[in-house]
Amino acid sequence: MVGEISSTRTLHRLVYASRQAFAPGQSPEEEIGSLIRASIRNNRAVAVTGLLLVHEGWFVQALEGPAEAVMTTYGRIDRDPRHTDAKVIAAGPASARAFGDWNMCARRFSTADDAILDTLAQRTHFDPHRLTGASALRLLKAVRGIQDRVGLAALR
Repeated sequence: MVGEISSTRTLHRLVYASRQAFAPGQSPEEEIGSLIRASIRNNRAVAVTGLLLVHEGWFVQALEGPAEAVMTTYGRIDRDPRHTDAKVIAAGPASARAFGDWNMCARRFSTADDAILDTLAQRTHFDPHRLTGASALRLLKAVRGIQDRVGLAALR
């Protein structure tokens, strides 16, 4: 587990969505793998936890940790050319980590996971920019629950 933070006032959560933007010839699978490996390494160093959802050309991610580390991490993501149309869905203080055991986990939705999207009224076209902060956090917590239940190898 990532080290404890001395005060809950310093715990910050940011949830964003962005479109995948891979150059012609880049393998999305390889680029996403590279993003995850770099995220794990970078996040561990600054006590940031979170969860990354990859679905239909989108990234939806929650980052949690010390406010400065979370904002620095998001700034790096926002400047990364593999992300475009980045939008902060929610940001602010958090009373507790929702993804405290996750240095970074990524999950792709399969057709078996469509019930989660249905629950969040995303039946027609997945558009994370339409998510509210509460619905985005519910979505990511549901993904975390799937990971925990099915015992998929999460990169911790």
